[in-house]
Amino acid sequence: MDSISETRIDGATNGSGRLDEQGDSADLRRTVVAGVLGALVASAGYLIYSRLEDEHKETIRNSVMKFLEEKMREARAQFKL
Repeated sequence: MDSISETRIDGATNGSGRLDEQGDSADLRRTVVAGVLGALVASAGYLIYSRLEDEHKETIRNSVMKFLEEKMREARAQFKL
């Protein structure tokens, strides 16, 4: 290996001193698939939420706020803030 740019953190190469590009493309593919799936799930959630009645939206908001307040209290206690 002649340069730092040819070195991976884990040191894995394909035997010729070059990086294994197939592993990188597989990681890229997985990242894109995860992003697309996340966007689809978020869109579906927004569509369902937008069709709810106001009372149900308020119930969800209250539940989420209580959950977040609890998690913030736990984090503050853990870090002693």
